[in-house]
Amino acid sequence: MLENCRWLLKTSRLSGCHPHTIDERSRINFCLLLIHSLIMCGLYSVAAYYVLGFGKNCGDSNATIGCALQRINRYNRCLYVIVTILLSCLRHKEFERAVIVARKFDSLVINNYPADEGQMMNYRQWFVMLAISLAWISANMLITCVIPLYQLNLYTLVAQIVMRITFSMEIAKFCFIYDALYRRFRRLNGSCCKLSGVTTDIGTSVSINANRFTISNLQRLHSCLTDATNHFTSYYGPQLLCWLAFMLLDIITYIFDILYETKNTVLICISCIILIYLSLQVIFISRICNLTCDEV
Repeated sequence: MLENCRWLLKTSRLSGCHPHTIDERSRINFCLLLIHSLIMCGLYSVAAYYVLGFGKNCGDSNATIGCALQRINRYNRCLYVIVTILLSCLRHKEFERAVIVARKFDSLVINNYPADEGQMMNYRQWFVMLAISLAWISANMLITCVIPLYQLNLYTLVAQIVMRITFSMEIAKFCFIYDALYRRFRRLNGSCCKLSGVTTDIGTSVSINANRFTISNLQRLHSCLTDATNHFTSYYGPQLLCWLAFMLLDIITYIFDILYETKNTVLICISCIILIYLSLQVIFISRICNLTCDEV
């Protein structure tokens, strides 16, 4: 199950956002991972307070709404990561339950992933991580290099880049986990269609041979996947609520800046690019949830 996003899980653990299982066959010391996550959370909080300038004024903004949105956005940049870490620590049992149930499904299905597909997943993970890093680094570097009046010091620049990349990695991890559930449901549904004699265009010959299963066995497999999905949904539910709220605030802030605050054409273009990044994140979350729900 977790092979689908192994490198994203490792990156997430390094940033403190994943005090959970990475290798499904090994035991974890949650206390040590919890300490690491809390230390990282403290570092993010200190960086947010001293580097992102929570106590600073709104700059040249004279509008009350613009000033309020700028202040909210300063908190918003770090709350992405801090809330994710805290909720991951508080809800860790749900994640472990989901992994146990998903492992049960995989143990009942032989050869559920071919070797070339596992290798392809690794390539996809590396491509996504590289694309996320390049996207946020390039956006922040353009802001600081192209616009002299908007230059930030080095520490502020690094803090913004790290927090943006870390949060985008969490969204990518979420999408890859639900993609793994989606693929399993899709293959299981294809096996049900084959067993009942219904023609389907879903490719299932590699992962599940429907001739070896009865309806009761397929119902058991479906129950395992449904339980795993429910545990993952319980784990990610509070995080998704916070993520969507933070991203909407971020989007509203950039839209307001483009319409009323920003006068520089280049900075408007860069803000539009960041808006596209944020909108794509919302679209990816919605899309993978829709696909998984349809297969369930």
